[in-house]
Amino acid sequence: MSVYLGDICVFKGRPYAVDKTGWTVGFGPEDDSTVRLVAESLVGGGDIKFLVESKGDLLLIDVYEHRFDDDRGCVRIDLFKLNAREKKWVKLANLGDTVLFLGLFWSFSASALDLCVHKGNCVIIMDNIFTRVRCKSSFLDWDDGRLLPLSDYPEYFELFCHLR
Repeated sequence: MSVYLGDICVFKGRPYAVDKTGWTVGFGPEDDSTVRLVAESLVGGGDIKFLVESKGDLLLIDVYEHRFDDDRGCVRIDLFKLNAREKKWVKLANLGDTVLFLGLFWSFSASALDLCVHKGNCVIIMDNIFTRVRCKSSFLDWDDGRLLPLSDYPEYFELFCHLR
């Protein structure tokens, strides 16, 4: 069986993989090559998937990569938290104090407090992770749902100034 992997990550010491539908598997401990179903596919769903560990939970970031008629910008992002017992993804309404970072071959989370920024509940997109739209270095404020250039948010933009 051939499966298109959307993303992989290590969570609680074990590798996990998600396909383009949200179907997620975990791999056995080091001495065991068992593959086990972690979560069933999402109903509907976006174009790009990311797995991210955040505060001890496994999150799925589901990115819809097309233009919308409203003012949300070029993408829509849905967030889910793994309910391991029921083997399903549960939609999240917000991220609380968390800031998510997404890039071409990486993703991670951090608390706003640890980053010394005034609020979390946002997603920072670096690199051009998209294939159909041009949205580079963007900031999604989950409170208002708009995706804008990262440079419009100097406090967050400055987190990356020393990396160049």
